[in-house]
Amino acid sequence: MSIENENGNFAKPMLGDVFFLFVGEDKFRPAMHKPFEINGKVYATDAYTLVRTDKANIEFFLDNEHNPPNCEGVIPEVNTSLILNITKEMFETLKTADEYEIAGKDIECKTCEGSGEVEWDFEHYTRDFECPVCEGAGWEEQKTSRKTGGKTFGKCIVKINDACFHIDKFYKLIKVRDILGGEIELISYSKSTSGVLFKIGVCEILLMPVICGDASDWDAVLNIA
Repeated sequence: MSIENENGNFAKPMLGDVFFLFVGEDKFRPAMHKPFEINGKVYATDAYTLVRTDKANIEFFLDNEHNPPNCEGVIPEVNTSLILNITKEMFETLKTADEYEIAGKDIECKTCEGSGEVEWDFEHYTRDFECPVCEGAGWEEQKTSRKTGGKTFGKCIVKINDACFHIDKFYKLIKVRDILGGEIELISYSKSTSGVLFKIGVCEILLMPVICGDASDWDAVLNIA
């Protein structure tokens, strides 16, 4: 992934690669589509996972024009230090589902011009209704998916103490370590329903847990600590 830096040059910065693993795609939250700055720290989040570091560490250009979400309040206090012995091989056996790739992208609905509503006129009365073409979404689905021939994770969770995480969210820690090197360190854990904080190199990473439910609801459970 190439990112434009402040000098207008294109490079492949390591932290740029890390941060774009965490940006969101929700069209109703455009502030999450790119990294953003809050009080001297740079963040990226998709509302389920989050990464942050000191602004002095980044080597890419910040061009997010939206007001950043309030992220500081969700960062827990550091209360532990535990190096997690996690290998990529531990996850490979859990890749049992067919992998799909997405082609194309959704486009703005031509009928409502992306607003999700259409105007109805009768004599001198006017009312707005949900667009019947896009059902109020404002977008027309153009994406298609096809099998790649590879395998990806099935319906699995990772457990740390009593906290559970969807495996694809937790696997971001492995991807970050592949980019930055170093160790995966658990630096904050309080309870199973609160965000859990990790550290890899100069980055802090927050993962939000999910409700585990019954073990029979999952294809596999990977216990880390």
